[in-house]
Amino acid sequence: MKKSLIALAVLAASGAAMAQSSVTLYGVADVWVGSTKAEVSGADAVASSLRQTKLDSGGISGSRWGIKGSEDLGGGLKANFVLESGISLDTGSSGGFNRVSTLGLSGGFGAVTLGNDYSAYDDFRAGLNNTFDSAFTAGLFLGYSGSPKNQVKYVSPSFGGFSASLGYAFGEDKSTTTSAGSVTSLNAQYGAGPLVVGFAHQAEKAGATGQLGVFGVVNEQLASAGLSEIAAPAGTKAQYSLLGASYDLGVAKLLGSFNAVKFTAPGVAGNIKSNEFQIGADVPLSPAMTLAVGYSQSKAKDTGTEIYKTTAFSAAVMYSLSKRTSAYAGLNNTKLEFNSANFADITLKSNLYAVGIKHTF
Repeated sequence: MKKSLIALAVLAASGAAMAQSSVTLYGVADVWVGSTKAEVSGADAVASSLRQTKLDSGGISGSRWGIKGSEDLGGGLKANFVLESGISLDTGSSGGFNRVSTLGLSGGFGAVTLGNDYSAYDDFRAGLNNTFDSAFTAGLFLGYSGSPKNQVKYVSPSFGGFSASLGYAFGEDKSTTTSAGSVTSLNAQYGAGPLVVGFAHQAEKAGATGQLGVFGVVNEQLASAGLSEIAAPAGTKAQYSLLGASYDLGVAKLLGSFNAVKFTAPGVAGNIKSNEFQIGADVPLSPAMTLAVGYSQSKAKDTGTEIYKTTAFSAAVMYSLSKRTSAYAGLNNTKLEFNSANFADITLKSNLYAVGIKHTF
């Protein structure tokens, strides 16, 4: 009898402990088939045009799998972790826990995480990107460090719809002659009912390894035109200031944002500034189907003189086959024109047409 009572007590204690902790396996599988085209023209580029049929991963959402969990420490305090890995469904390859790898604490004060996480700027920007924040999005042009490593991040609780977030990422690339790089980001927003409005800012500084998010997109474009990529000199800085809002009218959800980018490099005369904007709308066509459209435009100037401009248009429709599975189709058309008087006479055009399927688990 005593042994039975002891066994029941142990089981009860074990059940209580398990109830205070949780671990969840989750993920997204998203694959599409379609056509892409890249066209290069202009006096300072080797003219080319390439149309390619592709099967690729991540049309609406990046394919991934992850593990997340929390433990109740008592007094409203919890320990939380997230380990998330990106997957390429077309090849089966993955990059370790390259999307998110964090450990932190949360409670009435909000949440603090340490590790590799999305920046506060990216958190706000992703919620305002048109066309489902997907591969079809007619997005803002200049790149940024959306998921900086070695980051300490704080997210506040919501106070009557108001919330804020702040993050700092250590570059950890200091040399004997160069200070380390860094990424500082923040956002402040209000969301209640159909309205979301807010502001986000991110400041990046290149360290000894010359890493800077702005060069990711620029170098992709230069490489496609057969030109040499740009390395960021140590101390190069980029700043992003984003103001945006969305409003759900019921018959349609409207989104828009304006992004001001400032770029400075040591030993380079002048300052490059870019003004970018995007608008979009999500229109429910039925309880199971939504149409999303978007348009974006950007112009960059060096000490007041234009050096390039971009325009992009996108559209996608998504149909829910079930609670966790959706089919979709979409397109994106983008045009980038460099000013020949200041950089090079190059025009780059790209388009994407695709259909795909997405499953969450």
